[in-house]
Amino acid sequence: MKAFASDLDGTLVHNKKVKETDREAITAFQKENLFGVCTGRPLSCLYDVEGIPFDFYIMCTGALLLDKNRHVIEEHLLDKELVKDIFDHYKDHANIIVQTESVSHFYFTDFIDIPTLTIIKDFEEIKDSKFYSISIVFDTNEEAASYVSDVQERYPMVSGYQNKNVIDIVVKGVSKGTGVTAMKRHLNVDEMCGIGDSYNDLPLFKASDHSFTFHSSPECVKKQVNDVVDSVSEAIHKVM
Repeated sequence: MKAFASDLDGTLVHNKKVKETDREAITAFQKENLFGVCTGRPLSCLYDVEGIPFDFYIMCTGALLLDKNRHVIEEHLLDKELVKDIFDHYKDHANIIVQTESVSHFYFTDFIDIPTLTIIKDFEEIKDSKFYSISIVFDTNEEAASYVSDVQERYPMVSGYQNKNVIDIVVKGVSKGTGVTAMKRHLNVDEMCGIGDSYNDLPLFKASDHSFTFHSSPECVKKQVNDVVDSVSEAIHKVM
């Protein structure tokens, strides 16, 4: 049996929609195999893929792993005081997203229209939560790239991954790749395939037995995969 882990934004989801051809390919693949997500999003932000019955969930850049019934398989929590420090340090430089166990996703400021999220103005509003990830959202990809080393040097106890104009921060050593490795073991599958479109997917590619990205992906990303395709459906058909 095979399992296929897919990134969401820019991979399976485009303009808040999933292509019908990709939905059909996923359904066909799931007749004999398993298909799941591998994303930087929290569980509360799957509103645009709710109609797809995923077999597993690798959420929050690998910090939260769930089975098909959304029961916790594995979780890696950030220290509350560390999250607060990161929140306070960067809130004047960028928009901040804090990913918790709550059904809501917390924003520092209102900068995007996502109905499942709750806006906060101060960290004290969520101080008693579990913290899986914290994301720093900049205006441009270039600005995010310029802050990656700052995050790593200032907070050596975390791992920060650039996803276009966002830096996703999780516990040191955790990544989409560790999530894929753990999920492959949990599912007891023979082969794990993975697809993504950006820099934060590089650990996913490395941990996958067969990896895919798109012709539109950055050149350095395309160099790290087994195949370059035009869609998730094309990638699925290559491994069925």
